[in-house]
Amino acid sequence: MTSDQLESLLLDRALGELPPAVVALLEEHLARDAAAARRAAELAETMHLARVASPSPSLPATPRPLDVQRLRQLQALDSASRQRSEFYRLAASLAIGLGLGWFVRPPSPPPPLTVSPLASYTPAPEEPRSTFWSITRLAGNHRRGATFSDPTGVRPPLR
Repeated sequence: MTSDQLESLLLDRALGELPPAVVALLEEHLARDAAAARRAAELAETMHLARVASPSPSLPATPRPLDVQRLRQLQALDSASRQRSEFYRLAASLAIGLGLGWFVRPPSPPPPLTVSPLASYTPAPEEPRSTFWSITRLAGNHRRGATFSDPTGVRPPLR
């Protein structure tokens, strides 16, 4: 038997957790092994000192009567506490929502630009280099009733 197994069995015997058949076998082993018997005596003494140092708590003989008035006070305090915590949750949600809305809002429009007299200068429109794409030619054709894009403005004969 290893020392770890012996320790486990001795501890279980000291706590009263071993069945009687195993206790008898352990006693036979301790009678043959003097070192194991010394270890068992040390462990038994340690367990005895531990029991003396910390006595088991005793249960009251009769249960105390219920204090109904105290229970009602505690229930009222619990209800008020729940309502207050719900209010705090709602206030925190509102604060978070307003904060996020403030940071996500669209930027304000820029201030209006002041126009100086030099900035109002617009250059004259350039003359087109070709009359094929000319806006004035297109407007003239439209007034004359041309519906095709012939630069001469002559209608083809109808067949």
